[in-house]
Amino acid sequence: MYRPAAINPVRAPRVKAAPAAKKKEITIGFIPWDEDIAVSHLWKLLLEEKGYTVNLTQADVAPLFSAVASGNIDLFLDTWMPSTHSTYMKKYKDQIAVLGTWYDQADSGLAVPDYVDVQSLEELNEHKSKFSGKIIGIEPGAGLMRLTRENAIPQYHLKSWTLVESSTGAMLAQLKKAVAAKKPIVVTLWRPHWAFEVYHLRYLDDPKNAMNPNGAEKLQAIGPKDFSDKFSDVAEWMKSFKMTSKQLSELETSINNSDDPEKGAKAWLSKNKSITDEWFK
Repeated sequence: MYRPAAINPVRAPRVKAAPAAKKKEITIGFIPWDEDIAVSHLWKLLLEEKGYTVNLTQADVAPLFSAVASGNIDLFLDTWMPSTHSTYMKKYKDQIAVLGTWYDQADSGLAVPDYVDVQSLEELNEHKSKFSGKIIGIEPGAGLMRLTRENAIPQYHLKSWTLVESSTGAMLAQLKKAVAAKKPIVVTLWRPHWAFEVYHLRYLDDPKNAMNPNGAEKLQAIGPKDFSDKFSDVAEWMKSFKMTSKQLSELETSINNSDDPEKGAKAWLSKNKSITDEWFK
């Protein structure tokens, strides 16, 4: 019986499956200053909406700048220039890129509650006993502390005073306690900050401009030198990122009223999408 030769089946060539798209990942470093906590958590939400995996890392300011310069941190949103963080920016100027300025009327100072009758830094020595000779500070490496230590203290002859090194949280806790008891207190502080409204604070007059030697400060976003090559889309968004004092204050308040910064940022974002949408046009 005739049997046809077996026909070898033609196998279709194997088609390699397309590799899964690599998810974009970015690390945002932040310091425990309220405006930085606020905008860092806000941008975490915004970048996640754009498909990024976002890691938030809190650090003191000195190691944070070092990490940005080395590329271990991709983005820092709260650089104060030209005064507060000038030392770090000069040190790492060849390794860091300024990505944008999102607020340009910030300042620093020594603040007191409005019930304190001292008006100026020039008067502090006359009332030293009222304050127990202490200026309540924040993290020792903060630029605000450097301005107090290197400018205000020598220029106003406050060398017999103690600049208390602590943390932002500890300073705010002492401030809250003093205000509740209507006791005199002087703290290192910066503006914009929600504490001015909540505790009815004012800066002591600074006729020598010790705390703001170069005028108003700009709040800037920075990244490693190659940031725009790695994150071209984010670099463009940083150029458009702007906030007013009112918007920032409301964002900080929303976060302070929440048990979690991300929840507070999300609550603000749900009411202000028209603002953030502008940053992506």
